[in-house]
Amino acid sequence: MPVKNYHTPYLEEALDSMFGQTSSEWLLRVIVEPEDTDRIATVLKSALRDSRISLVVNQGQRLAGAFNSGMRAADTEFVAILLADDRWELNAVEVLQYSVAAHPEVDFFHSGLRIIDERGMFISPIRHPSRALNLELFIEGEAVKHLLCWRRSMALAVGGMDESINDVGPDDYDFPWTMFEQGARFHAVDECLYDYRDHRDAYRGTTHLPRSTHLDRLRRILEKHRVPGLVIKSRLRYARHTFLRQCLFRNRLDRWLKERVLGIDPASGWREKYNRWDAGNV
Repeated sequence: MPVKNYHTPYLEEALDSMFGQTSSEWLLRVIVEPEDTDRIATVLKSALRDSRISLVVNQGQRLAGAFNSGMRAADTEFVAILLADDRWELNAVEVLQYSVAAHPEVDFFHSGLRIIDERGMFISPIRHPSRALNLELFIEGEAVKHLLCWRRSMALAVGGMDESINDVGPDDYDFPWTMFEQGARFHAVDECLYDYRDHRDAYRGTTHLPRSTHLDRLRRILEKHRVPGLVIKSRLRYARHTFLRQCLFRNRLDRWLKERVLGIDPASGWREKYNRWDAGNV
């Protein structure tokens, strides 16, 4: 769990979702930036009394570097992601333990998820995972979603997450795609194990990074995976008119004007409509 731009109530909910697990057999590595170590240690003073939780200093670059640092510091065969403003369902560890035991050949598990709002209330039905993966699903960004759980040794063998991607998609887009290309065996866990928070109360990469940054990183990921140019243009056009409408700023100048000059309330931004998800596989 990387902790950098955090909102204290969400961070507490994330931790509570670990303490409430039906299986106690988990370890949590909280990855922090070097300059934030003392501050985060103070914020997490109570949680750090639990021997299962420890701080890891980010030795790499940004979000991808944080996950790579966490992977290198992990002691378990499989590792998974919990973002500091999200929650795991309380049976997540138990279900993952069962899945790993039942499918020893699998390298990468991904589950169903639901969207929660600022109050932690569900605002979407369950998004069930895609059972059969193919290149088209990766291009469309619909291949795998949280909860993501993978074989640590294989991830490190392929170089971990790409730190040149920075903060947009190195974990839940480029990384699974790379693992897929490298021959990782995937398994869809149909149960909902992850609560993903759509919020405007604090920093969130989906909304607070400028749209131009999102488009640039998306283009770089698609080019990295050798997607044809015309397909990339179509994908970027689709992104601009759909989920990237959530971005609060068009570019860095627009962000400066809105934050420093106009004082626009981020809560007024456009919100994704999640009721399009149905009870079947997407």
